[in-house]
Amino acid sequence: MNITNFEQTGLNEIEGILLNENTENINDNALREILKYANISFVLEGINRLQSTLICELKASYVQQSQRYVTLKEDSFDLPKLEKEDKLEAEKLLKEAFELYEDMSKLKEGEFKGRPKAENYLHGIPIEDARYILPLACKTNVSIAMNGEKLVDLFYLFNDKNYENIFEDINENILRKLPSNLSKLLSKVENGYNRKHIENFYKSAFDKISEYDNIILLNNFQDLDLKVGLGAITSTNAKTPSSVMKLWGDNANEKAKGVSERVLGYGHESIAEQARTNFGMMCSMVTYHQQIRHRLSENYREELLNIIENDTRKVVIPNTIRKSEFYDRFVALTDKFKEFRKYILKEYGEAKALNFLLNCDQVKLVISTNARVDCQMLADRICFNAQWEIRELSTKKLQELRKLSEVLYKKALPSCVFGKCKEGKFTCGKQMIMKNKFA
Repeated sequence: MNITNFEQTGLNEIEGILLNENTENINDNALREILKYANISFVLEGINRLQSTLICELKASYVQQSQRYVTLKEDSFDLPKLEKEDKLEAEKLLKEAFELYEDMSKLKEGEFKGRPKAENYLHGIPIEDARYILPLACKTNVSIAMNGEKLVDLFYLFNDKNYENIFEDINENILRKLPSNLSKLLSKVENGYNRKHIENFYKSAFDKISEYDNIILLNNFQDLDLKVGLGAITSTNAKTPSSVMKLWGDNANEKAKGVSERVLGYGHESIAEQARTNFGMMCSMVTYHQQIRHRLSENYREELLNIIENDTRKVVIPNTIRKSEFYDRFVALTDKFKEFRKYILKEYGEAKALNFLLNCDQVKLVISTNARVDCQMLADRICFNAQWEIRELSTKKLQELRKLSEVLYKKALPSCVFGKCKEGKFTCGKQMIMKNKFA
């Protein structure tokens, strides 16, 4: 693992202040406020996808290497320290996963231009589907840019007793690149909440989510159009919202809907932030990455340990694999991984077992968003160029949202529905299908 291209602004000034302060008086909240002055950028090279997933949950700005560049090499994965026999078994499993991945995603002979399409693959299985069999131990590279405040969250993660072994090398390397007094402060920060208590709070929500109901509306404001309409007149009317409501009387909902439609039509989309919803979602680890990369929604996911302990939970198998000659190999290998990681959990603990989660493993999460955020995210994810699983989930979510308001989610669609495709030369060429589907 290497940290490259490290650059910071503002940390030296902060260090100068810390030299003249009693750092014992600086708590985590004060440290956050001070660090807002700084900006940090760096690249993590050769970390594994378990590490990158946990880091990307912090919602800094990041760009991650696509898994289409994963190949079977000795340095393609990063395993935790295991006893010799267990290490050999782990390497054997990973080799089997890589070989299946490469067998499924073989390209046809001959030349083609650009990124391969489904028809360019020998078995009709694109690499985006073949990657579902890969474990989180696979290596990746992540470029990160963050405000200094995010360093507190980063070290909350590094210092988490459940994860500290996972981030030992990254922790030490980043501390060496930071000014000494700041390093001392950050090495002591610790998130004090009880993970078990939080998990218990979300249990009732998670119990409602299943592989059959994999995207469900948990709660929302009572009338979204009215909520947004009141937000609009708060800004644009001399009267108080309550007095306007009295004038509207029994027509309040229709009046508010008209105001919302008119103001949104002007391009004043901020009023849509008044409408909030909470959804529960269940998806593969592949799609979970697609969800958190937006950084727009507030997410709470279940403990990853649940996936290992609940070995009856089904994995996501792309249709291209389900209908292929590789289906039995795929299922058999997922079963091997489930058995092996339960053994690792028992012998070595959670931190090492999590490396053997698979991209196809399903995780549950609760998503809180507003209508403006949903319009941005769904417009990207309902596109035919989006990954198939997140597209299906996004389409289901839009159907639920439009039951709450047709006005607020009118533009939650790809650009081609309203005009020209923004993908340029990468357009899918299916604009009319998309337009007819959502006409």
